[in-house]
Amino acid sequence: MKKALFALAIAAMCATSQAGTIVAASGITSNSMGTLGGYSDAQMINQSGLSRTYVSGVTDFGTYLASGVTHQRGDSYGWLSNRTFSGAVVFDLGAAYNVSQFVMWNSASGVDASVNGFSLSTSMTSDFATSTFAGNFVGQMANFNSTVYDMTNSTARYVQMTINDNFGNGCCVAIGDVAFDVTQASAVPEPASLALIGLGLAGVGFSRKRKQSK
Repeated sequence: MKKALFALAIAAMCATSQAGTIVAASGITSNSMGTLGGYSDAQMINQSGLSRTYVSGVTDFGTYLASGVTHQRGDSYGWLSNRTFSGAVVFDLGAAYNVSQFVMWNSASGVDASVNGFSLSTSMTSDFATSTFAGNFVGQMANFNSTVYDMTNSTARYVQMTINDNFGNGCCVAIGDVAFDVTQASAVPEPASLALIGLGLAGVGFSRKRKQSK
């Protein structure tokens, strides 16, 4: 019985670590690479070129990507930097989340404008006075499907993408769309889960007392 209670408690604790949802940034707080013409950086976060949209903060991240979502081919639905090839873009998630993955879609007509080398950092503040380095990555050039990058898990509201270069395009850097895999930063177990955890811990404590008395 005690083992069963303990197992239920463990299951309840695991259940509170719910599967992540997909979140679009609510805004871009800074962009040192500028924007070419009307190819706004806002198009990276507005889902305009995606073959299927999602509800930010609600749609399951893994399920959504497994459905084979692609991005419209062409510059009209993405962002082009202002004839620069390196710099930083800071995304505001709108609230603090536990962030674990980053997904990016290409959209450029010339796919050699796609992001090549880049890194990600996270922070609770937009000035990144205190930040967490979330990894170095290599982009993809020859597809319009999603590419998912595993980040160092951290709790953050802001994510900075530092772009090093593209794949040789002489105009600019291009991105179709980006999003993040997150869970709530302050998830509180439901009452039923708390009860199971309490029963499991009580059972463990009772078992230890019996062993000591023997």
